Formats: sequence, C-alpha cells, structure tokens
Amino acid sequence: MITETLQGPALIATAAFVGVIAGGWLTAHNQKRERQQRRINEQLAGFYGPMLALRTQLLSHSELSQKISGKAEAAWQAMMKLAYEGNDELRTIDRVEKLTPQRWPSFEKLMQYGNRQLVEEIIPSYRKMVELFTSKMHLAEPSTITYFQALLEFVELWNRWLDESLPSEVLGLLSHTEANLFPFYDNLLENFTRMHQELAEKRRWWGWWRRSPKVHGPALAVNPFAAPKRDS
Repeated sequence: MITETLQGPALIATAAFVGVIAGGWLTAHNQKRERQQRRINEQLAGFYGPMLALRTQLLSHSELSQKISGKAEAAWQAMMKLAYEGNDELRTIDRVEKLTPQRWPSFEKLMQYGNRQLVEEIIPSYRKMVELFTSKMHLAEPSTITYFQALLEFVELWNRWLDESLPSEVLGLLSHTEANLFPFYDNLLENFTRMHQELAEKRRWWGWWRRSPKVHGPALAVNPFAAPKRDS
C-alpha cells in the first residue's frame, strides 16, 4: 500500500525533472542556433555581401569595356576596308587621309574614357576591397583570409604603376594579372552561397520546430510530494 502511495508522486517528480532537463537543453540549443544565425548574418552583411558587390561591379565594368572595345575595333576595321575599296590608288589614299582625322578622335575618346575610368573607378574599387578586408577581417572565414596577401599585392602593384614608381618592364615580369584573384573570387561566392543555404536550412528547421506539437509536462503548481487524498 505504501509503495503504491509513493509511486504516483515519484513518477510525477521524475517527469517534472525530465521536463526541466529537456526544456533546458532545447533552450541552450536554440540559443546556440540563434548565435550561429547572428554570426552568419553579420558575415554576410559586413563582409561577404559588400565584397561580392564590389567584385560584381568590377566584373560588369570589365565585361562592358571588352564588349565596347571589340565592337569599336570591328567598326574601325570595317570603315578602313570600305576606304580601301576600289582600284584608284589616289582616291583610296585621299579617303584614308580624310577618314583618320574625321573619325579617329571619336574612337580615341573610347580609350581616354577607359584610362580615366581605370584611375577614377576601377583601382579605387580594388582599394575599397583591401580596406573592407582589413577592417572586417574578423568576419571572414579562415579559407578567405588566405587570399588577403594576393589581393593586397595586386592593388599595391597598381598603386606603384600609377605613381610611375614601377617601370612597365618590371610590371610585366611580375605576372600582374587579375587571374591571380580568381581563386579569391571563387571563395567569396562559395562562402556566400553556403551561408545563405545554412540560413535557409536553419529557418526551415526553426519553422518546423515551432509548428510541431508540443508535449507538456505536469503542472508545476502541483506539489508532487503531496499525499493523495483518501476517499472518506
């Protein structure tokens, strides 16, 4: 009889204890998950997002410049070909002599614009990447940090060349090309994509957990050690 009397309260106390442990574990787990999400959001907003935005801007400038240069070269060759048509050598020479001063200034402005854009927009964007890397390195993944030296070297060589403190012959021997930064760009995109996927998975898990049915333990207001009431 005594065993039966104590068994009920003991089971209730055990269930309450297990519920407390489970609740504490879930709380700690959710706090850890929130910290991870907060860290990823900070990395995306403070480093990987801005860095990829600069990269995309530079890529757009480069692709547009190559596209325009290619079309300009084709247009100039077409005009020269037309000027050289015919068997009258004197007229051909006259057409070519007129074409160059008439049309070349417009094409020359394309090169002038490109050179000006390099100095005023392209190189400053690379400098911004170095500044961002320096100030927000704590938000970068270890795999990304390994590329900082390559970026810094690339920008420093441009700085020296624009300052005319690095001969072009020496620059040519240093293999100064943006291809050296391609692994860095790939790393940025890989981490950016991975972090977005991780955030999406965490949100899906959190949404599922919030929608899942909850198992409620015994009401804590009840004294689990109180003796059961006897029937009178």
